[in-house]
Amino acid sequence: MPDEHLLRIYSETLPLERVARKDTVALLARHGLALVLAVRPWELAELASVAPALRDGGVPLAIWPMLGDDEGRWANAKNAASFARLVRDVVRTVEEAHAPAVEVLLDLEPAFSEAKALSHGARGLLRIAGAAKRAIAERARFRASASDLASLVEEIHTRGLATSSAVWPLVALDPPGSVTWQSLLGTPTDELATSRISVMLYTSILEGWSRGVFGREHAVELLAAGTLRALRRWGPSAGVSIGCVGVGAFEDEPVYRSPAELAEDAALVRVAGCRDVSLFDLGGVLTRGPAEPWLEAFVHPEAHLPAASRARLHALLGPDGRSRRVLATRRFARAVTWAIGRGRSS
Repeated sequence: MPDEHLLRIYSETLPLERVARKDTVALLARHGLALVLAVRPWELAELASVAPALRDGGVPLAIWPMLGDDEGRWANAKNAASFARLVRDVVRTVEEAHAPAVEVLLDLEPAFSEAKALSHGARGLLRIAGAAKRAIAERARFRASASDLASLVEEIHTRGLATSSAVWPLVALDPPGSVTWQSLLGTPTDELATSRISVMLYTSILEGWSRGVFGREHAVELLAAGTLRALRRWGPSAGVSIGCVGVGAFEDEPVYRSPAELAEDAALVRVAGCRDVSLFDLGGVLTRGPAEPWLEAFVHPEAHLPAASRARLHALLGPDGRSRRVLATRRFARAVTWAIGRGRSS
């Protein structure tokens, strides 16, 4: 995607007919945002009319293929073949509409039912142990799916499109050359060689689903640490996804309290040096309108932060910017990564 369009907004929950409305397109164009549009198999006919509307309105389109929930919804080791078929159908649809996308996003997450179980509370941590055992037993399938998806990415690139992948923050913990968390979650990442990798660092979720372990201030610290980790891990290819303004696939995701929280997150990511930032999600922005304060907070965050807040963000990125609770969490995460990696290699 061209450098002038590194600010993107996801659209997962908004009906495509609402996306194509002139006021929606004008809103996105006015703020210089590219749209990452979720497209399901039954929405291909609608996509054929939405893509030209975005093209004519000057809004760059990244397509976000998404299977039905019964097929896992997101791309992973269990549905690589069916996901690849959908990607080809979506790309062909926009090409035939003479409104080709500039990018294809591969949302790499465990299957829908597994992701929901893993992401909710302490019981999700217990399920990770079981997932680790399954991942060891399913190494061959993981390698095969990684190869299939890598071939798909190459095919997309030959058609002149960029690619990106969205990944869970745990994936960033994998040391270079290791696929510990990638294998565990069934989400091959490094082998795909997508143009960009966006780590999902949603502070509202980190806070809300921690069941009181983390407050807002801790979630912001984790965003700082996660952003720096992503930049070290993937360099200029690294991006960050922030949110949530509205709920997503699970329909119960904790959301921002106000645009001020979004402004703080957006400013922090930029101060850290990350230029590729995506916001979840357009449906939430329009539902919790007016839309302008949300988008202004995302596009021009510094203008919405007092000087004291800006100074605090710089401090968070320094060596002394972590609380004991967050430091302990990071040490625990590293230890778990090491332990799982040892288990996979033995």
